[in-house]
Amino acid sequence: MPDTDLTPRRRGRPASASADGGPEVQSLDRAMGLLRVLAEADGMSLSDIARKAELPASTTHRLLATLQKRQIVNHDAENGLWTVGLGLFRIGAAYLRIRKLPDIGRPVIRRLLHETEETVNLTMFDGMELVVVAQAEGHSSVRAFFRLGLRLPLHASAAGKSILANASPAFRGALLAQVRYEALAARTHRTERALMNDVDAILERGYAVDDEEHTSGMRAVAAAIFNEWREPIGAVSVSGPTVRMTEDRLARLGRRVAAAADQMTRLYSGADETLPPDFAAYR
Repeated sequence: MPDTDLTPRRRGRPASASADGGPEVQSLDRAMGLLRVLAEADGMSLSDIARKAELPASTTHRLLATLQKRQIVNHDAENGLWTVGLGLFRIGAAYLRIRKLPDIGRPVIRRLLHETEETVNLTMFDGMELVVVAQAEGHSSVRAFFRLGLRLPLHASAAGKSILANASPAFRGALLAQVRYEALAARTHRTERALMNDVDAILERGYAVDDEEHTSGMRAVAAAIFNEWREPIGAVSVSGPTVRMTEDRLARLGRRVAAAADQMTRLYSGADETLPPDFAAYR
């Protein structure tokens, strides 16, 4: 007697698996791919879209027509070109309303702590002042510590100087106008000329250094984080005692901090969705 399989059979095509092992909706995945293609240009023909998306023209047209009904894409009947639509802007604007740099940056600074074993701070602007908004504290018995909510001086912190170095001339001028050159330590910059000489060096190396300017016996490196208009909105920094923050290590940490800042810029601004950098490459 032949075996009888009483297991109920599902009708239709089986779902394909995504990279994380879950089910993947092929049509949705293809539609998202079309949006990525369209976002790279100011207008594309159907044939160009299909070729770049590596899809048949008929499939591409059906997907575009569906997206057009929701105003996700737009079609210009006069020149035949397709563009992203107003509906997509509305969806993107929702992200702008809810994005928060501390939430976005927290996994990055935790990873940076793991890689460096030194205290990592994330700072943002509150008006014209730079404030510590998130921190991953090192575990060494001797370590840097900045309480959340602390306002950092622009002229005597790596974070502040990284902002000054990357600010537009108008924004930099406004920031400099409210700097008080208070001597917090023996190496604190006392004049605007000395500070601006340091700013020039920051632009050349790609990261800022606090060489015992905020606190004697402590050094830090920092890099600026930008919004979608390439305006600095904050900075990420790594701080530690001078005995561990040697010149050679400052250079290595500076490159790693710059990579972390670049990743947070991408996550915050949506300018690029490439994979996070491998911090191990900056050891």
